[in-house]
Amino acid sequence: MAANHINTQEFKQMIHGDKPVLVDYWAPWCGYCRRIGPAYDKIAQEYGDRVAVVKINIDEEAQLAQAEQIELIPTLVLYRNGKAVDSVVNPSSKAAMEEFLQGALDA
Repeated sequence: MAANHINTQEFKQMIHGDKPVLVDYWAPWCGYCRRIGPAYDKIAQEYGDRVAVVKINIDEEAQLAQAEQIELIPTLVLYRNGKAVDSVVNPSSKAAMEEFLQGALDA
């Protein structure tokens, strides 16, 4: 299962749900975003039962990206109980994403 693309309304609903939400802020023109996409989709497959793994296109949801203070992409942010609990910019690999996610989930 690949990561779902969501909009601002869906984002606002999801972050207040029972499951933590991992968001990949990205854009189609970002080469590095496209390069890590397959690894992020694997994260969605492996962690989807514990974490909602989604993507937000900052070009389509510019106001949300600005409100969440996303300045560089790709940026991964983990939300729990409606709040951002941790983030990582430009994760270098699937292993780096997993390390970030594990650390953020354990916090």
